[in-house]
Amino acid sequence: MTIFLLGAVLLLALAVAFLVWPLLSGGTRTAGRDRAIVSLYRDQLRELNADHAAGTISGEQFESGRRELERRLLEEVSQPAPASGVSSRTRLTAGAIAAFVLAVPIALYLSLGTPTAINAVTFEAQAAGAQGQTAGADEAAHPITPEQVQAMIDKLAARLQQSPQDGEGWAMLARSYSFVRKFPEAVKAYEKATELLPKDSHLLADYADALAMTQERRLAGAPMKLVQRALAIDPKDVKALALAGSEAFDRRDYSAAVGYWDRAVKAKPPDAQFVQQLEAGIEEARKLAGGALPPSAGTSAPQPQALAARESEGPSPGSAAAPAAATIKGRVQLAAALAGKAAPTDTLFVFARATQGPRMPVALLKRQVKDLPLEFALDDSMAMMPTMKLSNFSSVVVGARVSKGGDAMPASGDLQGFSAPVKVGSAGVDVKIDQVVP
Repeated sequence: MTIFLLGAVLLLALAVAFLVWPLLSGGTRTAGRDRAIVSLYRDQLRELNADHAAGTISGEQFESGRRELERRLLEEVSQPAPASGVSSRTRLTAGAIAAFVLAVPIALYLSLGTPTAINAVTFEAQAAGAQGQTAGADEAAHPITPEQVQAMIDKLAARLQQSPQDGEGWAMLARSYSFVRKFPEAVKAYEKATELLPKDSHLLADYADALAMTQERRLAGAPMKLVQRALAIDPKDVKALALAGSEAFDRRDYSAAVGYWDRAVKAKPPDAQFVQQLEAGIEEARKLAGGALPPSAGTSAPQPQALAARESEGPSPGSAAAPAAATIKGRVQLAAALAGKAAPTDTLFVFARATQGPRMPVALLKRQVKDLPLEFALDDSMAMMPTMKLSNFSSVVVGARVSKGGDAMPASGDLQGFSAPVKVGSAGVDVKIDQVVP
């Protein structure tokens, strides 16, 4: 009886809503609502930046939080807002329709139906209802697809055509394009954003990063000019300092590289893993300079997104030739139970990371699910940083991850698997992708 009554009430409510909602809601978004949404986003982003600067959250948590804020804002701006000012006549009309829709079915059922039959609910009907609820829950839990992300980005881009002076909007669009690895589009959006927000050092550093990705990850030239602009605004901008050090290292100006990286360390960002990478870079630069450079002090620092998101499909700038033995060879396969959760064009990352120490990959290979099962070979040419190579470690763990969004950082719904610790130089390493990232 309860199931029937709940179903009837729900259907009546849906019918009323379907008929009345168009009368009580408008179809256009007001400029004031847009401003309110963006203002709320800015407040939340400022709080996130404050937590990051205070060391309350790590660099990875900061980037994850920022991406979540941007995703929520994209969803908000892609939905129409209700218009204000519904007339009293419209309200009366809506009320009359609602009363009619509710009264007529109830009267007809009491007159022509069999209310006593409600108690004869069958077990099959209950089971069907339970199955329907399970299916609905599965659908609600399904993660957002790349197509949905792209649709939200397209809607944001269309809105910015109507509000071209929204600097924060252009910045969010640029970072969204970078997130889906559309760097040429990101560069155009960053150009607009930096015109409107010329004093934002973080934005300039992100712009430099995206621009470098469009020229085979080379920072020399225009990207470095953007980095210098960022440092002129904020000499302690960690990402700008890290990028400047990488550019100096690539052109073998090891003294300058040490100077920039040392300043990044002294800026005291809160990610200890990135500090280790900076200190390793400083040490290697000093060795390459013949030991003539003074030692550098170190503290804790976060990893810039540019370095975290780089994918190695060939030699990285400034990396040395890999020793013959510094390789890992093996095979990756997808567990049969997860085959239905991966599309052929989903991105596949195969990586090695130190068994003990930094979790940043020391070698990274990018392919697609359609390449599985995959025979792989990882070596020093696939290093994400010249100072973090496979040959620097004796033991590593090999992992493989299927990314729905194509992002190098793990996300909920991704599929992954790992090997046991193996020695560098091993062959025949088996990796089975048999886990779902929670």
